[in-house]
Amino acid sequence: MKLSLIRTDKNNRQHLKIVPMEQVMQAVVRDNGNNDIDEFRNFVRWAESWMTFRKLHRYPVVYPSVELKNDQESGFQVVRFNGLLTLTVGTLHDKEEGENVKRMAAILPCTEAALLGSSGKTVKILVRIARPDDHLPKDEDEMEAFCRQAYPIACRLYETVIPMAYTGERLTIAPAMRDKEPRLLMTGFRQTVDPHPYYHTAAALRIPETLSMEDIEFITHQSDEVDDRSSAAVSTGTRQLINLLESRYAFRQNIVMGYVEYRPKEKWHLGWRPVDERVQNGFAMEARLAGQNVWDKDIQRYLRSDMVRAYNPVHEYLWSLCNKWDGRDHIGALAKTVPTKNSHWGKWFRTWFLAMVEQWLGMKRNYGNAMVPLLISKQGYNKSTFCKSLIPIDLQWGYTDSLFLSEKKSVLQAMSQFLLINLDEFNQISPDVQQGFLKNLIQLASVKVKRPYGKHVEEFPRLASFIATSNVTDILADPTGSRRFIGIELTGPINVSKKINYDQLYAQAVTLLDQGEPTWLDEEQTRLLMESNSQFQLRSSEELFFWECFRIPEKEEEGQYMSTTAIFTVIKKKAGTAIRNGNLRLFGRFLSNIKHIRKRRTSYGTEYLVSPLEKAE
Repeated sequence: MKLSLIRTDKNNRQHLKIVPMEQVMQAVVRDNGNNDIDEFRNFVRWAESWMTFRKLHRYPVVYPSVELKNDQESGFQVVRFNGLLTLTVGTLHDKEEGENVKRMAAILPCTEAALLGSSGKTVKILVRIARPDDHLPKDEDEMEAFCRQAYPIACRLYETVIPMAYTGERLTIAPAMRDKEPRLLMTGFRQTVDPHPYYHTAAALRIPETLSMEDIEFITHQSDEVDDRSSAAVSTGTRQLINLLESRYAFRQNIVMGYVEYRPKEKWHLGWRPVDERVQNGFAMEARLAGQNVWDKDIQRYLRSDMVRAYNPVHEYLWSLCNKWDGRDHIGALAKTVPTKNSHWGKWFRTWFLAMVEQWLGMKRNYGNAMVPLLISKQGYNKSTFCKSLIPIDLQWGYTDSLFLSEKKSVLQAMSQFLLINLDEFNQISPDVQQGFLKNLIQLASVKVKRPYGKHVEEFPRLASFIATSNVTDILADPTGSRRFIGIELTGPINVSKKINYDQLYAQAVTLLDQGEPTWLDEEQTRLLMESNSQFQLRSSEELFFWECFRIPEKEEEGQYMSTTAIFTVIKKKAGTAIRNGNLRLFGRFLSNIKHIRKRRTSYGTEYLVSPLEKAE
């Protein structure tokens, strides 16, 4: 059997291609590798009715009912009728519902194929039909009349086996009519992608030339019996499977890590472990050994359903500490284990710690925790040990210090799964990364990333906060971004020998958050922080040479206004090859951030008031 495929290009020209049905189904499973259909399905989720998907022309429309040929006058002419109808079932809520529709459609012997539509919101069902004598109409008008007679019967038949939607409403089943195509003969669907379509040689549904109401009731009654038997069998088998699994295991959905965990009831001391593919196969083998003929998808469907309780390990731990704070300042005591001469450290650390816990609880919706403590000292001062000790033992899975910022996808995914990310050896992060990717990263409220084995990009709430360590002092590369870092130089090793009372530490944080204590620095504290961070600023060659060539005058008559380029030229003349022309933009940013420098806007750009030193001339 050969199906007709019509593709409309960007210039609205139509191109016909005749393809065997087997080849069409192979293309449905294989995909073209461009992920256009997945992108289209994601587009459908948010697009308005007037929007058009720009890549849709790449995928032709498949017309299963007819084999066409090109005709110079009419465009296309029908060669033969294939005896197939195309039904569309929708609107689906998710892929699992689509799989269920395909599975139930396969019960009827007249189902030739069932596959997920290109939008992901429908299932397309190909139904084989014929006259009682197995003949098919030859004339195009007779074909259309036959389709008009057959479609109501087919729709009513499939309504008896297709289950209701999750909402309790019945899914719509109708001919897959194409826009601007009034003929039932030309029903079809856009080329789609479905890794697991149903495809089987079907027995034809007999459509008599004249059909009485008694005939329709007879067909319906037969299909109702099929529906009752299949539904009862499915219901019994599913219940037996669930009873077996729940009698042997406890399950929970870890919504932070994004997987289901299980624990054997007779070996509870083994703890909770993730359900991976190997474990699922074990469940299936146990069920089969117990005499149950189950499908792997039955187990997957159960584990991914709301019958498995949702579990957030972070929320359960923190909310269990409500109203349990003993009133002591455990956060302040923890901050004092870090020896430093900075008198603001205790307050800054407290604010950052509360912001971190607030981030875990999902209270920050519009912005993320944009503060990063930066512990600076020589090696051996227990910086990394202190960072790791901030996380309770039961939540240690949420700490990492082995993240590479060059792997941007991994970093974004880590922000939705980890609690605290330690940017160890911060001095190894290049200035470009500091001023670009990292600067934007630490202020994100949510992250958009494609999950492992996922088909499209999804948005996840940010969970992680950041902390950093360094062995050198001149490390902050962005003069406008230093307010995001809490730079602290240690005067001695951090005391990590004292045992932390995690329950009281986090009970204090939950209580203070409930009382509305701020989790951000006000304008005055931000100013103090930036002044403190100036000692850790990474000085470029241009900045160092600037102070050898110029000074900032107190009075306007003591200096002259010069553009960024003019100042840069003077510096380059003195520095020679030590200065690169490509750094002019960054040098302009440095000039604009010099404290107390006067500047004015002119038609040629910004000019700065400077006084050249004699030795620079």
